Amino acid sequence: MAQPESADGTALSGTLVPAWRQWAAIGIGLLLTWSWVLVIVHFAPDILGTEASTGILAAFTLVLYGALLPFALLAGWLSGTKVLRADHAPMRWALIGLGLGAGGLGCALLMSWLNGATVPGASATGLGGLVLTGIALTLVQSAMEEVLFRGWLQPVLVQRIGQIAGIVASSITFMAFHLIGGAIQPMSMLVIALAGAMFGMLALRSGGIVAPVMAHAGWNASEDSVFGLVPNPGNEMFGSIVDLDLVGSPWWGGSDEGLNASLGAAVVLCAIILPLLVGKRPSAVAAHA
Repeated sequence: MAQPESADGTALSGTLVPAWRQWAAIGIGLLLTWSWVLVIVHFAPDILGTEASTGILAAFTLVLYGALLPFALLAGWLSGTKVLRADHAPMRWALIGLGLGAGGLGCALLMSWLNGATVPGASATGLGGLVLTGIALTLVQSAMEEVLFRGWLQPVLVQRIGQIAGIVASSITFMAFHLIGGAIQPMSMLVIALAGAMFGMLALRSGGIVAPVMAHAGWNASEDSVFGLVPNPGNEMFGSIVDLDLVGSPWWGGSDEGLNASLGAAVVLCAIILPLLVGKRPSAVAAHA
């Protein structure tokens, strides 16, 4: 009897898992994740205090996002999904993902600059140990989110409701997850959902999570640690190589939510997603032999 395979190339563990168990796994996995993040965010002011050190902030980030890994692995086991999987050509897809993430952020920032929304900030620190630490933490955060949403959730949804519907549903869930972090503007929610769709298409095309992890990390690290766009205005505790602020119209990032609430980011993400939709996609779940 052949081992079943999901629509994005994921080999399922053991025999085919009943639909009810996969839906139950989705409920359990999301309940655990949401509960954990809500509790941690609620107690964050008490944990971090008003003058938290970089060490405390780094530990807080690792604890918050590190817990997503066991949640994803548990939900993956319940749903019969191999969560941690490499792409068909890991190095090639890692470079593609990194290029799309960092390049996409750069293009969105260029659109803001062309519309007069970019001004120099005053908090650049240059490349140093703290900036490198910030990049490493961004990689951890991105990897844990991708393990949860593209390693576990998306493949299960794809099996149950189809490729496009599964990617859309996981992207909306990804966007809802970020509401906990304070994203409230409609454009910001749209951009986050589109980012989820881009990561989802990369996972589908590559057959693994390396590409979406690198795209996610490339976008976030460029935004935070390279250009200093978060928060807007100002800079984060770990610093950035340069510091840019976005001003003026919210359509081009001139709001508290910055570039992630800009029209430019939405346009760039759509331009990345559309080519990924073209051509033959991996087949649907294979039946037992």
